[in-house]
Amino acid sequence: MRLDVLDLMRMDTSRSLIRLIGSFCFVLILIFEARSQDGHFSQFYAAPVQLNPALTGGYDGKYRISAVYRDQWRGPLEKPITTIGAALDLRFEMTSSAFDGDAAAVGLQFSSDQAGPFDLSTNTIALSGAFHKSLDRSNKQVLSAGLQLITVQRNVLYEDLYFQDQFDGLNSFNQATSEDLPDNNFTYGDIAVGINYVNNYAPRSSFFLGGAFHHILEPDVSFYSHDGDERQQALSSSALFRKYSLHGGLIIPTNDNMSLSPRLFAAKQGPHFELSIGNNFIIEPNQTDETKFHLGGWVRIVQDFDDSFSPDALGLMAGISLQELLIGLSYDFNLRDLVDFRTGQGALEVSISYFGNYDSDEGICPSF
Repeated sequence: MRLDVLDLMRMDTSRSLIRLIGSFCFVLILIFEARSQDGHFSQFYAAPVQLNPALTGGYDGKYRISAVYRDQWRGPLEKPITTIGAALDLRFEMTSSAFDGDAAAVGLQFSSDQAGPFDLSTNTIALSGAFHKSLDRSNKQVLSAGLQLITVQRNVLYEDLYFQDQFDGLNSFNQATSEDLPDNNFTYGDIAVGINYVNNYAPRSSFFLGGAFHHILEPDVSFYSHDGDERQQALSSSALFRKYSLHGGLIIPTNDNMSLSPRLFAAKQGPHFELSIGNNFIIEPNQTDETKFHLGGWVRIVQDFDDSFSPDALGLMAGISLQELLIGLSYDFNLRDLVDFRTGQGALEVSISYFGNYDSDEGICPSF
């Protein structure tokens, strides 16, 4: 019996040491200077307002409600990295003869990113506006421009952090710590702009291309930099690199019941680069009931630390559109084992969108 008690004490001590190591690594992230990069959705067109402010109101209808959920690295991590995005955007057709065929739009977007066992969270609220200019009398070509004003709040919970000076010498970390931690909550502002072009050049056929410029203000996201103590402010700086992104693709009908939709997304943010390229099959069994099935796949290529390029993930997607309602499900299979866990390194995404007063597919933003 005594041996069992000792074993339990050793197990508790081991778990405490593991938490100590995790705390140490987390504080290193807080302390040392590091330039950050954004998270992302693999179904990037399912979060159009976040992808590009010019896509605000990019549909043939009155309003759109969209939401995306991403669950990443559930296997290796004690708590997975989760990201939630939701948006509402409204489209207003211009009635003046001088703006015949044009439209304006406004949108409100919210996203929340939760990372790690210490609930490091980044919550974003963005207000966007866009203007869609028709380039021909048939309204088949549209050029759009958008602006986004962003407020971000970051916080972390210190309750689950443990430091060496808290160890009681036996099997727990129950002492007070002398660590001088920064404020665990701060807010900053940012700006993004974007443009988008679409050409619905034939029935069921489209060409679309857009670009966005995020983090124009290059905000500092370090907890120490936003602390009220000037001595703390001097310890660290962690500014977001400006991000330049490009997205586009085609919709090409192959017969009366199926279309191909090749597409790409590329982003450059400081030393970080990613390229996602793939294709969706749009299957329309019956053209009279507006039901479509979407099956697709893509590969994501990233720039490694040694500046080489290699495949990072393989994604598979399935979706259904029921006229006003779109539902998508995708999974990213990690192509590189970054830790010893062989399973659970992928990312699951679920998206849903609803269009009010939906009219047709001839918008400036494709699905998923």
